[in-house]
Amino acid sequence: MNDAIIQAGRTVFAYASTEHQRRHGPRGYTNYRAYKPWLRDEFTFRCVYCLSRERWYPNGHEDFSVDHLIPRSAAPDEACDYDNLVYACQSCNRNRQDAELPIDPGRAPLAAHLRVANDGTIQALTREGRWLERTCHLNRPLLVSFRKRVLGLIEFLTARGHSDDESMLHELLGFPDNLPDLGTKRAPAGNARPEGIVHSHLARRQRGELPRMY
Repeated sequence: MNDAIIQAGRTVFAYASTEHQRRHGPRGYTNYRAYKPWLRDEFTFRCVYCLSRERWYPNGHEDFSVDHLIPRSAAPDEACDYDNLVYACQSCNRNRQDAELPIDPGRAPLAAHLRVANDGTIQALTREGRWLERTCHLNRPLLVSFRKRVLGLIEFLTARGHSDDESMLHELLGFPDNLPDLGTKRAPAGNARPEGIVHSHLARRQRGELPRMY
């Protein structure tokens, strides 16, 4: 089994250790949900809070939603500001509701605040991390159990090293099949970061640069 597969297994539940720099900058949509294709690509098809991936849900991206960093109730003028939006699973979005965030999960290196242990639990490293863990219910029992099973399966398959195990790992750790084609999107007020489109996941796949797993 190659190093790329092993590395994907190690990072499946790893929070970012560096600050996230926004790749895209669409502007002008009057319905914040219209930003969802951009946010899917921006946050690599997973929830910024619990790291769950689209591929693990029966309905894929339909089980994910657009979350406001500053709630609409507090800042209605920023409801359609792309930099105020992140990608979250519906459970984390619902649990958070309108609570004011102590840190920006769309930018802050969350590895300084949270980490996933081998037993599937999320451990808070800071007061901000503890807030996120409690508010989003990141240690809800079913989610902890699922993370533990995923980690155990990855460890088993990578240790066994059979060539036919790669397809199974790809089903678990691969990118979605329906990557958004951002090159065809035309934001009403333009794109503040148009160079990001050439680095989108679909563009990288078309150039043969996208790994099979992440």
